[in-house]
Amino acid sequence: MTQIFEGAKKTDDYIRVAQLAEVQAAGSLLVHKEKHTIALFYLNNTVYAIDNRCPHMGFPLQGSTCKDGIVTCPWHYARFDLASGGTFDSWADDVPCFPVEIRDGEVWVNLAPPVNPHTHHRQRLQDGLEQNISLVIAKSTLALLDMGVNPTEPFLMGLEFGTRYNKAGWSTGLTIHTCMMNLLPYLDVEDKPRALFHGLSAVANDSAGAPPEFVVHPLPNSKVDFATLKSWFRQFIQVRDAEAAQRCLVSAVRSGANSKQIADMLFCAATDRRYLDIGHTLDFINKALEALDTIAWQAAESILASLVSGLANASRMEESNSWRYPVDLVAILESAFEQLPTVLSVGKSQQGSWSQPEELVPILLGEDPQAIADSLLNALKAGCTEEQLGIM
Repeated sequence: MTQIFEGAKKTDDYIRVAQLAEVQAAGSLLVHKEKHTIALFYLNNTVYAIDNRCPHMGFPLQGSTCKDGIVTCPWHYARFDLASGGTFDSWADDVPCFPVEIRDGEVWVNLAPPVNPHTHHRQRLQDGLEQNISLVIAKSTLALLDMGVNPTEPFLMGLEFGTRYNKAGWSTGLTIHTCMMNLLPYLDVEDKPRALFHGLSAVANDSAGAPPEFVVHPLPNSKVDFATLKSWFRQFIQVRDAEAAQRCLVSAVRSGANSKQIADMLFCAATDRRYLDIGHTLDFINKALEALDTIAWQAAESILASLVSGLANASRMEESNSWRYPVDLVAILESAFEQLPTVLSVGKSQQGSWSQPEELVPILLGEDPQAIADSLLNALKAGCTEEQLGIM
């Protein structure tokens, strides 16, 4: 009897692992060769060889139930096609399967890696994101980093997935993902995979069950200058027209606008109204720009486009009752903003001489909005810098 596995490699890749009669008598046999632990199965006059460890959590497969060509792990009941190693349960992963030849009553197995490990673990990370399976995300992240893959690779995969498969746009998951990536340089080696895992899992959770986002194309053959695109963008955000605003933004990116121009375009639109979504919108823009800096602005169009829905549909605090009654906070702010250019101009000549009054902090921590605004303006007028105000 001669059995040739369809995917067999070169003849000299095969090693002898057992006598055919042994496998036939046992039905399932465990062998150890070249640091591999292999489970041999005999079914329908054919010998099959798979890795003995269940890829789910490492339970031995030798001796597992094999029925109709399907091996079932007895621990968590993960099921595998005996001929290919393919799993029927996405949380388990495929088990490595090895080509087999029968030569003169002996079983020979090809132990060459059946797939490219890097390609395999990238696909598994994609599977984990799509199925929102945290264990798969964790294992693939660990495997990729153990192989020496730059952390920006799985980070970019998470960004592309989160912006593509969540029509609601940039949200908490992608923000957490970026925060975890920002922490990586300050973490010990063993903690880096944990940080990446938490970010990727947050992205998967955000996208679970959400409809995908289809980014609009840039304006065709556009010769529109950046200033006009920026003006249109702000106008469309004001009237909550997300599609038109998105087209202006991706057109600006495609036409070669630099990162500072794009940031200016986004922050101007975000500050045309007061304190969008209690500040979340500004935070999301900031994190998206940080993420793009990390990946050298790859996939900029789709990542930036994910911000538009949040900008256009954000709650505007000047429209909320809590900001208008019993104290009209918006009126206080509008007045302060009108005075700000003059105040800054006067205070510039006195910078370096300002010392913090003892009463300032209690006022800032108090509950009188008008007193707070007046105190801040007075401090700036007296030479306090914006940075000094920021660290109080």
